[in-house]
Amino acid sequence: MEIDLVWGVGEGQTSLGSFDRALSEANIHNYNLVSLSSVIPEDAAVVERGALEPGRWDVGDVLAVVMARQTGTEPGEKVAAGLGWLTAEEGGVFMEHSGGTREECEHELLRNLEDARETRDWNWTAEPRTKIVEATTEEVTSVLTAAVYRPLSLE
Repeated sequence: MEIDLVWGVGEGQTSLGSFDRALSEANIHNYNLVSLSSVIPEDAAVVERGALEPGRWDVGDVLAVVMARQTGTEPGEKVAAGLGWLTAEEGGVFMEHSGGTREECEHELLRNLEDARETRDWNWTAEPRTKIVEATTEEVTSVLTAAVYRPLSLE
């Protein structure tokens, strides 16, 4: 199983409008997103894509995601959102954080991943990884980073 890591930045007149544009940049704006906690299944691979390829799934499909997002409304304000992940033979974990700067997000993500490592008696196979998106607000700006698992069946 591959988990697609995507991200986006959007500008708009409103918080929701800028968030929709950030979703569009990641190409997950035409799906219904369902939030997951943060567990990576055994044998899953996290693949940094930037954006989903067009037409991968049907419009309106329900996608399982782990997402970090942040919106800024003051001109010149910095906004950042990121995911960190850590994998083991048994699976893995994502941690999400949003805040004012890339450095703040990186610091908190690494602390959270260390806590996750200490909580689980797993055979860790890789060093922590992070993907953080940062922007400076002009009008209203949203940033997001999302791990997209796959469509969910609602039947």
